[in-house]
Amino acid sequence: MDRISYLPNTIICDILSYLPTKQAVSTSILCHSWRHVWKDLQVLDIDDRPFGSSGKASFDSFVNAILAQRNADSYPIEKFRLTCEKFEEDPIPTWLNAVIGPHLQELYLSLNVMFGTSMPKAIFTCTSLKSLVLKRDISLDYGPEFPDVYLPSLKNLELDIAHVNNKLLSGCPVLENLKLILLDMAPERYVYTPTIQMPQTLKSLTFEDYSIMWEEINHRVIDTPSLEYLYLKIVTSGVVELQVSASYFPNMVEAHLDIEEEQSHLDIHGEPVEHVCLVPMLLQALRETKLLALKPYTTRCLFSAPAFKFPEFHRLLNLELDVPFFNTNFLLNFLHSCHVLEALVIRICKEVYVRTMDYNGPTPPTMVPSCVTSHLKSFEFREYQDAADEREFIAYLLKGGLVLKTVTIHLKSDFDLVTKYNIVKGLSAIPRGSTICQLNFVD
Repeated sequence: MDRISYLPNTIICDILSYLPTKQAVSTSILCHSWRHVWKDLQVLDIDDRPFGSSGKASFDSFVNAILAQRNADSYPIEKFRLTCEKFEEDPIPTWLNAVIGPHLQELYLSLNVMFGTSMPKAIFTCTSLKSLVLKRDISLDYGPEFPDVYLPSLKNLELDIAHVNNKLLSGCPVLENLKLILLDMAPERYVYTPTIQMPQTLKSLTFEDYSIMWEEINHRVIDTPSLEYLYLKIVTSGVVELQVSASYFPNMVEAHLDIEEEQSHLDIHGEPVEHVCLVPMLLQALRETKLLALKPYTTRCLFSAPAFKFPEFHRLLNLELDVPFFNTNFLLNFLHSCHVLEALVIRICKEVYVRTMDYNGPTPPTMVPSCVTSHLKSFEFREYQDAADEREFIAYLLKGGLVLKTVTIHLKSDFDLVTKYNIVKGLSAIPRGSTICQLNFVD
């Protein structure tokens, strides 16, 4: 302890900044010279969970004391993190007004307040702010006139809220990372946002939209030509008209698509009636990606898309497909468009849907896809059910995959030991085009 005490206060504060503020303050009892060090902290991480369910009053007193006693003039707050659960929002606005200032760089709020919490308008013109994270019961509903927004330094924005105003997104001229999760709200709290337009400067976008549940037109615009990472999940009802506009993404590295309808809104045959043209359009925009992952409803849309031809994926190295039904023609057509594919993962999700459906695409070419003979090194089959077409596809890859290194088969958990033994014996006997290919089985 004596050696640490001789360190400059700036270094001690830097060390304490990695601790929750409650622990950092408790270090004041370690020795006399540390008594007031915490007051110079410019990073505060305040969480009410250590106070327990009966300690809400003591938590409020603790936060009030921290903000009142610290040396705010000499050491303004640069990073503030608040996680708490309260019956009402008081005194949260008072705390935030004390924190927001010209030196604040990062603000993280995760608030569980029964009647919601509104943000002080000053946060939207905090020119020093680089990262803003708002989660849980935080309201950005300011009525018909949203506050002016000017956040010239903001590069990271994460919102886990009920709705978002385009004025907020357009007021971030250098935003690079956006994580936007729009929650499914009760009708009395629902705010219709017909169009959401993503900032053009984005390099990373995670967008999960559960708010599209009403009989209205919903337009989502992703005109972000610099985008490198995309995770897109949109859940809708069958009575919604969903429109998505997307630019060409020449720098895309990793893309995940999960666009689905609630099962209760499928037609009487269990068939999807929406989005069959939306998914092919998104694939065309994503044709330069290096990793592509598609969830089961998304691939189901490709099954039923009329006259659909896969775009040419000249850079795609990793393909992960969750398919509702196994269809060899669908998979081969996809592989013929993936010229340098190195890793393929297939997972059967048949239990998600009531009935099978036909694949509307063309018959694939007779030659083996070039990626299979020249580039494919890894193949993983999850939820293998040992249907005849599944066995034939594995045999096709084992024989044609001249550079395959590993093939991993995950057997369905409900197979008995005899069935598993016969499956392993049968697949292990298939000739392999690659002399270094290892065949692995996972229960």
